[in-house]
Amino acid sequence: MSLKLKLTLLLSSLFLVLLLNTSIVFYLDQEGRSKLNAVTRTHLIIDESELLYNDVISAETGQRGYLLTHDASYLAPYYSGIKESQSRLSELNSLTVNNKKQQQQLSDIRLLVDQKFTELALTIELAQQNTDASIKKAISVVQSDQGKIIMDQISEKISTFQDDERQRLDIERKEFRHNRKVITFIVSIQIPLFILLSVLCAVYIRNKLFKPLNLLITNTEKLERGEKPDTTHYTAHDEIGHLLKRFYRMSKIIHKKTAKLTFQANHDHLTGLLNRTELESQLIDAINLCTEDSKVAVIFIDINKFKELNDHYGHAVGDDILKETAKRISSSTRADDDIYRYGGDEFIVIMHNTAKTSYVEAMIAHLIAQFKRPFEVANQRIEVSLSIGVSIAPDHSCDALQLIKNADTAMYKAKTTANKTYFFYQSNDEN
Repeated sequence: MSLKLKLTLLLSSLFLVLLLNTSIVFYLDQEGRSKLNAVTRTHLIIDESELLYNDVISAETGQRGYLLTHDASYLAPYYSGIKESQSRLSELNSLTVNNKKQQQQLSDIRLLVDQKFTELALTIELAQQNTDASIKKAISVVQSDQGKIIMDQISEKISTFQDDERQRLDIERKEFRHNRKVITFIVSIQIPLFILLSVLCAVYIRNKLFKPLNLLITNTEKLERGEKPDTTHYTAHDEIGHLLKRFYRMSKIIHKKTAKLTFQANHDHLTGLLNRTELESQLIDAINLCTEDSKVAVIFIDINKFKELNDHYGHAVGDDILKETAKRISSSTRADDDIYRYGGDEFIVIMHNTAKTSYVEAMIAHLIAQFKRPFEVANQRIEVSLSIGVSIAPDHSCDALQLIKNADTAMYKAKTTANKTYFFYQSNDEN
C-alpha cells in the first residue's frame, strides 16, 4: 500500500471521527432543546389549568356577591372569570392539540365549565328581574347544590388532568437530565480522545513522511559534500497543533451550549431566579449539612393581593411587579442564599448557615423595608406588600417537603393576621 494511500486513509478516518462526533453532539443538542421545550410546555399546561379553576371560582364568587347584594360591581369578576376561562381553555386546547387523551379530558372539563356558567347565568338573569318570585327561584337554584356538584366535578377533572401532566413532567425532566448527562459525557471524553488521535497521527506522519523526507534531504546534502550519510533527522507538529486548536474551539462551543441549556432548565424565564425544578434536591442537600449551630431556614414569600393587582393593571404590569419583586428579594439576601420562584406570585429563599433566628429576622426586616418604597411600573406608583412564613431545619423538620409546607402554613397565618407581615412556624399552626 502506497504512502499516499495510507496518509489519505489516516486523515480520512480522523475527519470521519470528528464529523461523526460533531453530528452526534449536534443531534443531542437539538434533542435537548426539544426536551426542554416539552418541559416548559408541560409547566405551562399545569399553570394554565390551575388558573382555569381559579377563574371559574372567581366567576362563581362574583355571582354569589351579586345575588347577596344586588351590587352590579360584583358582576365584574363574574364576566372576567368567564372571559378568562374561555381564553384558558383555548390556550390549553392549543397546547395539547397533539395529545388525544388530554384533548378528551379538556373536552370533559369544557362541558362541565359550560354547565357551571349556564347555572351562574340563570341565577343572575333571575336576580336581575328583581321580583320576589325570580329572586326566590334564583336562591332555590343555588340551594339545590347542583352548582356545588358541578364545581366538585370540575375540581376532580382538573386534578386528574394535572396529575397526568405532572407524571408526564417527571418523565420529561428525567429525559432532559439524561440528555444533558450524555452530552456532558461525550464532551468529557472528547479532549483525551482527540489528543490521543492527534498524537498517533503526528507520530505516524513523522515516521512515515517527515522523517524520511528530512533524512533524504540531509543525506542528499551530505552526498553532495561527499560525506557519509546518517539517520539523524528532526520533525515538527504545526499541522497537528492547528487541528487541536480547532478541536478546542469546538469543545468550547459545546460547553457553552450545554451551560445555556442547563441555565434555561433550572431558571425562571421571567425573573431569572431559580425555578422549582431542583428546589427539593437542593434543600435535601442543605438539610443533610445543617447542624444545631448551622441551621437552614426556608422563607416562603407571597405577594399580597397579586391577583387583584394583575386583574386591575393587566398582565404586563403584573409581570413587571414579579420582576421587581425578584430584584428586591435578591438585594435583601446574602450571596450564599438561594432564591427560587416557586410559582405564580410565590417565592422561596433558602438561608444557609443560620446560627440564630435573629439572623433570619434581620434579613426579613431588610426585605420588608425594601417594599415600603412603592413600585414604579408603567408610569404608575403601586404599593406592594408581602406575607412571609419561616420554617427552620432541624427545629421544625428535617424533611424538605415538610419544611416547605410548614413555611407555607406560617405564611398563610401572616396573610390572615392583621398588622403582621411574617410568622415563624409553630406546631399549633396546623390546628
